[in-house]
Order: sequence, then structure tokens, then C-alpha cells
Amino acid sequence: MRKKLVLASVLLSLGTPAFAADIIAPAPVKAPVAAQIFSWTAFYIGAHGGGAWSKWTGIDPTDPTATWSSATASGGIVGGQIGGNYQISNFVIGLEGTGAWSSVTLNADGPFGGGAGFNLSLKNDYIATVAGRFGVAFDRVLLYAKGGAAFTRDKYSVNNGLAGPLAGSASGSFNRTGWLAGGGIEWMFMPNWSVRAEYNYMGFGTITEQPVTTGNLVATPANVKLNIQTGTVGVNYHF
Repeated sequence: MRKKLVLASVLLSLGTPAFAADIIAPAPVKAPVAAQIFSWTAFYIGAHGGGAWSKWTGIDPTDPTATWSSATASGGIVGGQIGGNYQISNFVIGLEGTGAWSSVTLNADGPFGGGAGFNLSLKNDYIATVAGRFGVAFDRVLLYAKGGAAFTRDKYSVNNGLAGPLAGSASGSFNRTGWLAGGGIEWMFMPNWSVRAEYNYMGFGTITEQPVTTGNLVATPANVKLNIQTGTVGVNYHF
């Protein structure tokens, strides 16, 4: 009996340390995974659409007595943009180019068309810009301002409303270069995709316009000033 007690004691003493070690040994701890920091740094391409409003100030080339001080027009624009962003801390700088088809048109008669019976059409058929952007990022929301160059074209058309030998018309196409200032807000709503809302003011200064005439109508050189405002929404894909 005594030999059995001694044997049991020896076996117990041999098993206890291993058993205790199994209980006390800590479970392996996984290293924490660092949260991925979102960045606006990327090239992107997208599309936009919205409305535009223009104002011409000057003299009608076909009627020096008629001013355009209240000649305003509105229409829609639709186009695309391409650009790139680079983020430093929470500041974002970038460069963007846009091009859009425009339906901004003024159709008028009476004083704006050289008098009773005249029919006048003024149109900006495209709007393009090249601008720098500077913004502040709040994670996936970007507030930004932009400034740069703007380009458009005036298309002028008028007829005197008469028939036969008394009929006359004038037309012209005049390219313009100006400046742009604006800003907007952009939201990255899912990986690689963002939506934005933007406002821009474009000043094109004053240029001399002289349409080409046919028939019984005379046109003289006229200084015409133009500005355009746009409000658009758009979507971008970021590479």
C-alpha cells in the first residue's frame, strides 16, 4: 500500500507543472490592424450638367441706338471633366479641365433686334475651363475653391424681318477668353466614386464684334461685354 501511495505522489508531482502551465499561459494576442486613412490623391474623370445664365452689355452692331444693358439669357449645359488631386495633410490641391455643350440663348425682337420687325438671336454654344482647385478635406467630404481661365463663343444672328429686295441679315461667331472663379462641395460616397455640386462665375470682358451682313442690312463694329454664371452637379470616377 505504501508503495502505491508513493507512486501516485510521484505521478501527481510530474503532471501538475504541465497542467498549471497550460492554465496560466496567455492566449496569443493579434497585432492591431491600422485603420486605412482615406486620401483624395488620384486622377479622375467625370460628367456634369446643370444651368447657365449670361448677360451681354454693349451695342447691337446692327443698331447703334439699341443697348443690351438688360440682355440676359439662360439655358442648360452638359459636359465632362478630367483632372487630378494631391492631398497634403487635410489640404487638397488639383488641376481640372472641363468642356460643355451649352444651350444658353437669347431670342429677342424690338429694341434688342434693331427695332420693330427685327429678330435677334445670341447664343453661347459651348463653355470650357481650365482651373486650379484648392480644398480642405473632412475625410470623404471635400470643400474647395477654384480659379482659372474660361472659354466660350458668341453666335450672333439677326434679320430685319423683311422680304424680297428689302430683306437683310447679319451673322457672326466670336470666340472669347476670360477668367473663372468658383467653388463647390464633393462627397466620396463609395470607393472610387464621388458626387459634387459646383458654382462658377466667368467674366469675359469686352470684345469688338462685327457680324457679316447680307442684303439690306448694315452692321458696324460694336463693343460687347459678357459674363456667365453656372450651377452644376456632377459625378467623378477616381483611378
